Amino acid sequence: MVRPRLDRDYTVFAHIIEGFDVLDKIAAVKTAPGDRPVEDVTMKIKVIK
Repeated sequence: MVRPRLDRDYTVFAHIIEGFDVLDKIAAVKTAPGDRPVEDVTMKIKVIK
């Protein structure tokens, strides 16, 4: 299995403060070869500085 590498171009890092139940749902979606979700998972994010 080939996994994307951390390329400093498209890698996202985050700190989860709440909503671990949502994270579990995202982690449980069905995936195709290469660990890509069968259906896209969309989300809204909020950047806190």
